[in-house]
Amino acid sequence: MPSILITGANRGLGLEFARQYAEDGWTVIAAVRNTADAAELAAIKGNVTIHRYNAMEDSSADALAASLEGQPIDVVLMNAATAAAKAKPLDALTIDDWNDALLTNTFAPLYLAARLRPNLEAGEMKTLVAVSDRAASTSTYRMPDEIAYRASKAALNQMWRNLTVEWREWGCKCLLLCPVEAASTLTAPQPLSGEAVSGMRGLIETATPDKSGTFSDYRGNTVPW
Repeated sequence: MPSILITGANRGLGLEFARQYAEDGWTVIAAVRNTADAAELAAIKGNVTIHRYNAMEDSSADALAASLEGQPIDVVLMNAATAAAKAKPLDALTIDDWNDALLTNTFAPLYLAARLRPNLEAGEMKTLVAVSDRAASTSTYRMPDEIAYRASKAALNQMWRNLTVEWREWGCKCLLLCPVEAASTLTAPQPLSGEAVSGMRGLIETATPDKSGTFSDYRGNTVPW
């Protein structure tokens, strides 16, 4: 069966991804910041292994990659993120807020992806996925504040576009997915995580090379940015 590595796998979308993939027989490599805080994840039945991964520690990414050396991975799903400074207005933002958002949401996924490249190259699906956000859109997003968060997600999208060019030669598909409908309004009800994850899984498993570098919502609609 195919294999997937999921960061931020102990809660929210990451936990739901782990649950659904495990139920379908996939090998799930679940990466979490605190392994002691992963009771729900540990209770999932199936081929699930739990690894420590702190996005703010380069050494943690190095250790994770080292523990997986020589192991083919079909899909790497970068889900871990922070929204700690999401609601802060401009005059309240600090350099720590910026560093936290940009290091966690932009640099950390790129850093880990670079170290897992041999695993992806050895896998059959060769698919690298980042869970992005409508906040990355510079043309349509209308929420106030969320300044550092928006910048970090827009930068994440650009980094994935860069990887689309850098890694095209060996067939890597670099997908950007959004768990919210592109056309939804700010007051529209959001999908349940199960529905959103199921939709994103379908896009991951049917992705073709021409989808590399694209930004889609969980229904497959293009998110303008």
